[in-house]
Amino acid sequence: MTEQSPTTRSTGLRPVLMVVVLGMAYFFSNFHRLSLSVIGDVIAVDYDLTSQQLATLGSAIFYSYALMQIPCGFIADRVPAKRLIAGSCVLAAGATLWFAYASGFTSLVLARVLTGLATALVYVPSLAVIRKQFGDRRYGTMTGIIVAMGQLGSVCASAPLKFLADQFSWRFAFLIIGAVSVALAIAAWFLVLDPEAHERGGVRKKSSWKAALSAGSLSIAVWFFITGGTRLSFQSLWGTRYFTQSLELDTSAASLYLMLISVGCIVGSVILGRVADKIGNVRTVVFSTAAFAALWVCFALLRPAIPAPALAVLCLLLGAMGAGGFTVGFSCIRLFAGKESTGIVTGVSNCCAFMGSAVFTQINGTIMGFAPQSSSSGQFSFLLMLFFLLSLAGAVLVALVNRKRFKQ
Repeated sequence: MTEQSPTTRSTGLRPVLMVVVLGMAYFFSNFHRLSLSVIGDVIAVDYDLTSQQLATLGSAIFYSYALMQIPCGFIADRVPAKRLIAGSCVLAAGATLWFAYASGFTSLVLARVLTGLATALVYVPSLAVIRKQFGDRRYGTMTGIIVAMGQLGSVCASAPLKFLADQFSWRFAFLIIGAVSVALAIAAWFLVLDPEAHERGGVRKKSSWKAALSAGSLSIAVWFFITGGTRLSFQSLWGTRYFTQSLELDTSAASLYLMLISVGCIVGSVILGRVADKIGNVRTVVFSTAAFAALWVCFALLRPAIPAPALAVLCLLLGAMGAGGFTVGFSCIRLFAGKESTGIVTGVSNCCAFMGSAVFTQINGTIMGFAPQSSSSGQFSFLLMLFFLLSLAGAVLVALVNRKRFKQ
């Protein structure tokens, strides 16, 4: 079910500024989710946290973010996006300051939970409003732009955040982010459009659960759980330990390679969004996920002697295929839902993606405990081979359930 023309004009300065604001809001959403990748060990020392407590802290934002997605999708189809985005930025600012000055482990976790709830109000309404504003024909491309801008937050949550934390402190960095979030809330209120206000005197069509429960939509949701869970759990917490323990790199090098994954995410989001508009969403999802799965095998087989340029290329490709496929997965929504149901279908998919992130972040250590090898290298190889099998299964599932669209 698609519509080929936008509901309102997509030209002029204000739609461009709207995309910038939405992208910046998603920037901070990504930043918060991955910020523990380089400051987690520092926070653990500051608050005397155990490894299990750190894993709980890392997963807390994913659980609250994921659980908020379906309600947010329902709300996004009914409430103007500017209210949701502006409210999100205000809540995120408060949560950021709370986290920076938390009194103990419980306060840290609650602040991360609130951060997840706040940032959950960004992505779903952003996709809903850009689809209504720019139409289906440009939806893949515009989704890619939003995701690419958001992935800059992932970049800044790696080496740049570590540099700032080393030079000043991680608390200072979060103080600045809180202040910027307030300014972004004001910008969102004045710049984010509400295309449906121009339709039928502002009367909104009701969204429907039917599209979210279709076989095609559910297959994409399962795929999101797998691919989102594996990649984001790696980027948010376990990647640093992989690089330092398995590949025997220092933390500065680890943060650099995590940044390269995020850089790859930016490039892949833009390129694969365009590719999907040309060759089809389902094909692009399947092919990019197959490549994503193969890259997990490469990482599973790596050893400390790997040349730096080769490792850099692999990190870029992992980000490009992971986030690029992620982008196309969301643009698949136009195949299953009308514009009035974009929010709820996006919410279900995003819920699965970040529930997978929370689950994998929490259980990756337990999974590695089942590895036949006791060394860190062997345990990570076991985990990443499991990532390969699950990702490949996700690609096959999408191809089989959506075989007619795959062949088109």
